[in-house]
Amino acid sequence: MDHQTASIALSVTQLCISATMIGVYFAAPTERYTRLWAMSGVLTAAGMTIIILNALRPPGLLLMAGNVALFAGCIVVWVGLRAFFGKKIGRWAYFLVALFACAYFLLIENKAEFSARACLSSASLILVFVLCLQTLLARHPETASGKLGYAREMAIVGLLMLMTAHGLRIAVLLYQPAGLSSALMSQINIVVVYLVPLAGTLLFFPALLLLYFERIKHQLLLSLESKQEALENQTRFVEMFSHEYRTPLAVIRTNLDILQNKERNGARHFGSNLEKMQRAVLRLVEVAETALHRDQNSDGKADIVCEAIFMPDFLRSVIEEAADFWRERAPRLEFHYTKPIVFHGDRKLLKTAFLNVLDNAIKYGPKQGMVNVHLRKNDGALLLTVDDNGTGIPEHELALVYGKYFRGSRTGFVAGSGIGLYLVQRIIAQHAGSIMLVNRPEGGTSATITLPLPIQEAQSGAIKN
Repeated sequence: MDHQTASIALSVTQLCISATMIGVYFAAPTERYTRLWAMSGVLTAAGMTIIILNALRPPGLLLMAGNVALFAGCIVVWVGLRAFFGKKIGRWAYFLVALFACAYFLLIENKAEFSARACLSSASLILVFVLCLQTLLARHPETASGKLGYAREMAIVGLLMLMTAHGLRIAVLLYQPAGLSSALMSQINIVVVYLVPLAGTLLFFPALLLLYFERIKHQLLLSLESKQEALENQTRFVEMFSHEYRTPLAVIRTNLDILQNKERNGARHFGSNLEKMQRAVLRLVEVAETALHRDQNSDGKADIVCEAIFMPDFLRSVIEEAADFWRERAPRLEFHYTKPIVFHGDRKLLKTAFLNVLDNAIKYGPKQGMVNVHLRKNDGALLLTVDDNGTGIPEHELALVYGKYFRGSRTGFVAGSGIGLYLVQRIIAQHAGSIMLVNRPEGGTSATITLPLPIQEAQSGAIKN
């Protein structure tokens, strides 16, 4: 093998690696390290090509540009490695490129021999490879757990081969045995300068791709495991709910009907209590049937049944039901609105959401507490605000109250499961809306539900509940 064949092989290899790196960059353009590695592939390929094309010409700016591009590509590889492992690095890393360019320029201006220029290039590259090796050898959570073990070891071997090749090159340049023929020195130079770096390059750069793909694989597996766990929890909840609550609710409902008939025949005065109990059971049955039907028939999309709802009448009925349900607390509920609004949404789901918000305002507030409900339009949206005069929510818990099973520190001994606001947020999100809770300056909490409202629907007030 001669110099030309070896140089062509190394250049083609660098170009192929560069094309692969660019492909990775476009496959994952948001990852900083993929951008850096793609840039390094381009720089090193361009640098090797320029160096090989100008190797037999007098040293000049083109040869300097090729060496600077090669060195800059290796620096970018190191910066990308640090970014991959989550380590910060300042702009001083790129100062090494400027320092190398100045040193190489001075050698060319002073007409230094080839051996001096080659030693500078090899020594500089060895420095960068040592920095890369230090980054790979540092303990990281991913490497310590063995997730990136094989790719990391492959990259380390490639770096060691590159360092060895450039170390041998410096040794050959500084110490040239007089007894060796020029032909043998040429063959040694081919092995040291081209073949060993070629092998190291074929190990190191593909190892970077393996590091990247192993991380993607690990992230996908974690995502899949979390989704599988969530699906299993949901399935268990639905099965438990269906098995444990459907039958008792049906029995309670049947017996309430029997008691109501006996009360009617016996003229005894416990009808109001029975009516309250029956309304509570009907509410549970409605929620259970709706939830079970949607869970069993869900295909992963928002499953809502839209119909035109005249909001003042709808909200008035919801408020009356909440007031009746919490009669023993004697809440004072007031409803305010200025213009009739029609909203297209799922009546049952919205009723569940609004009742949960009202329940929270009543049960976490004082007895005979004031709850104001405001309905209005603002910038093409329906705004429903529920203000109470309770104890409020600690500021650090305002962002946590929407979590499943979360119960605030001020809930005390009030019964609850911590799932109400989680369900409310899900229902409102299915209608492309949002909910926000804030503490009122005068005390209590203000819950604001925002739902998108097309103008033509907002202006139509003819449809009634």
